[in-house]
Formats: sequence, C-alpha cells, structure tokens
Amino acid sequence: MPEIVAAAPNRTTQDRRLLWLLLFVPAVMSLSGVWILDHTKANKPLFSMTNLVGPTTQSLLAGEGLTACTEEMGTRGNPICFHAARMPMSALVVALGMRLFGDHYLRVACFKTLLFLLPVGMCLYLVWRWLPRSGGRRLLVVLLLLAPFAMTAFLADVTNILVDEGYLYSFLAVAVALLLFDVPSRVTMGGWGRAVVFAAAVDGVYLSKSGALPVVVVLTVGFLLVERRAGLRWLVVALVAAAPLGWALHQHHASGRYSLGTSFDGINLHKGNNAGFLEHYPPRHGDSMDWYDFELNRGLHFGDEWSFNDYHERAALDYLRAHPRETLAGDGRKLKVLFFSVEKYGGTASYGLRRMIEDAGMVVFRLILWTAMVWAIYMGFRKRGAERRSLRVASGVFLAVVAACALPYVAGFAYTRHVSILIYPAALFCCRMLCEQDRSYNEGVMTG
Repeated sequence: MPEIVAAAPNRTTQDRRLLWLLLFVPAVMSLSGVWILDHTKANKPLFSMTNLVGPTTQSLLAGEGLTACTEEMGTRGNPICFHAARMPMSALVVALGMRLFGDHYLRVACFKTLLFLLPVGMCLYLVWRWLPRSGGRRLLVVLLLLAPFAMTAFLADVTNILVDEGYLYSFLAVAVALLLFDVPSRVTMGGWGRAVVFAAAVDGVYLSKSGALPVVVVLTVGFLLVERRAGLRWLVVALVAAAPLGWALHQHHASGRYSLGTSFDGINLHKGNNAGFLEHYPPRHGDSMDWYDFELNRGLHFGDEWSFNDYHERAALDYLRAHPRETLAGDGRKLKVLFFSVEKYGGTASYGLRRMIEDAGMVVFRLILWTAMVWAIYMGFRKRGAERRSLRVASGVFLAVVAACALPYVAGFAYTRHVSILIYPAALFCCRMLCEQDRSYNEGVMTG
C-alpha cells in the first residue's frame, strides 16, 4: 500500500507512558483472569486435562508424538488410539511450560498467558505508532485496545490452556495488525523481518486449529494484496505453505495418512449435521455438545482413528444431501450464535454478578464487531475515486477474515469461543479507521 505516506509519530514522554500503560494493563488483567478462573485448579495434574491436551502433552514429553488412547470421543467400550487427532500448538506450549515450571497448572497457565500476550503487545505497539492527534479519537483507540481484556469471552481465550482458541487468538491478532498497520511505507522491522513475522503468525494460526485453514488462505492473500515486492510475496507464500505441508508429512508418519486436518474433523462435522442436532442446539447455558458423541457412536465399533473419522464424515455428508431444509435451519442457528447472541454458549455456567459482567462484555463485543463489519462494508462500497486503495483492501481483508473464521463453524457447530477470536481483529480494524479519519482531518486542516 504505497499510497500511505505519513510523518513518523512524535514519540513524546507522554506517548511513551501511554505505550507502557497499553502493555501493562492487559498483562495485569490477564494474570488476574488466570487467578479468578483457574486458582481452584492450581494442584490439578496437567496430564489429566481434558480435550486430550493432557494425554497428548504426556505423550509428547515421552517422545511418542501426539498420541492419546481414549474413549472420550463417545466410543464407550471401544478405546481408540489417536495419533492425528489434535493440532500440535497446545501440547507444545503446555509441554514447554511443564519443562520450565513443573506439573503446576496455575504456573503453566500464567506462562502460557504471558507468552501469548507478546504478539498482542506487538499489535499494541503497531497501533501506538499510528495514534491519532485528536484527543477524542486517541481516547477511543485506547479504549478499543483495552476493552477486550474486560470481556470474559476474550479473557477466556487469553487464559485458557485447554482450547485451541486460547492459542489461535494471539497469532490471528498480530497477523491482522501487520496487514492493517505495519504497511510498507511505515514498516517497523524492515520488509524481510515483517514478512517472516507475518508468515510465522499465520503458521501459528494453522498449527493451533485445523479449522483455521480458510483464514490462513485469506491472510496470505491479504499480504499479497498489500505487499508489492515479488521477493517478499514468494517468501511469505513459501513459509506459510511449509506448515500445512509439514503437518501432512507428520500426519502420514504418525497415523499412516496424509492430512491437512485431524482425525477429529469427521465427528466435529457430524455433531453439527445429524438428525438430532436441531433438538439439542444451541446447548443450554453451561452445557456443550460433547455428551452427544455417545449417541452418534451408539452400536458402532471402530478399528482405528481414520475409520472413526471417515464414518462420521460420510454420515454428515449423507445428512447434508438428504436434509437441505434442516441443514439451512441449523445454519441459521449457528450464525445466530456466531454473530447475534449475547449469551455465551459452550462454556461453563455463570451466575449472579459474574453473569451480568459476562453479558455486558458480550454486548460490547457485538457492538465492536458489528461496527467494524458495517464500517468495512461502507468503505468497500464507496466510490473508487473517493477513497484510497489501501482502505478498500483493508476493509475487504477484514470482512474476508470474519467470513473465513466463521465458515468452519457454520459447516460444523458453533460456540461463543469460536467467534471470540474475532474480538481483537474487530477492535484493530476500528482503530485503523479512527486513525485514518484523524489523518484525513489533519490533512484537510493543513491544506485548508
């Protein structure tokens, strides 16, 4: 986006203090969130963690890959040894935490929280370099950057070591920030460094969750639109492609099949596309869809993880073809959970004051997300002569990121945590628009 030319920010003492505040407040709020949410688990053995994070971490530390032999996926009386069921990021981070701090849940949770706040810190720095001169807009930008840390839906990602979104959110945020703010004419780390950091963030998104493959494609295309230098384009494409190719090779070595995803993808698709789905979705407050796995596996026996995966994938696709009307009704419910509901689905139940705080945070999240989406649509439909290409690209990339993040869960099933990864990208997009408004105003004053 070579059109953007702006003076370097005046880094006054006040600006530097603001930067430190922007870095300090999220760290304090996040560590407080770890204590509030996880202090009761302080002595819980990490190898006993659910979502197969505990068993895969134990297997990884024992040098046996990401293996977990379990009946947890609803195959009661039929334990299956999964070698390709989970993406590696959660097990790698928890294993590193255990090596550094031992088998102590709270310490490892704090380690993971601070480690994944480092990319968020880069986001904060990139936005800080663009801070508006206008006091009102500057205050709004600061509030947008800090508000997510007051939302329990976002803090659950920041502090959680059990779910993939607890790792993905950070990589996604810095990848989006590099597209929106660290543009070539105001580059922070040099073109090559920027390309390497961006590619590493996108690879981190993919290695956190197999369902993130669509957003990996969108982010990569976004970089190709932003970056004009052919060498950096090819570098990013090569580095981003290395993760799925490497993962497919690992999957073949570990499980005997080349796969860009996991052997859980089939049942995740089936859980959202079956005859009983509309009766049980969305789940009640504090409940999830996991208990329904037993119903989907009733009377069946599987010899290995891929026969398990393939059966559920076929069953889901058969249902989709045979029941288009029910499928559309289910998709509508999933979209409501993803984009409209102010109730949290798929997590632990909250009551009293905590529930009120949770609901208020959800309302603010919806306001930020929809403001960002409407703003992006507006910028995309403005006349070409009235707006620079950079803003149209930024708007299009943001909307494509939203769609790509939602797509896997419309195909499968959606919880609130699946869309909570968009909280920070939405805030970043609103910040970009506020910064551009301020720049346009100041240019108008100077020319006037």
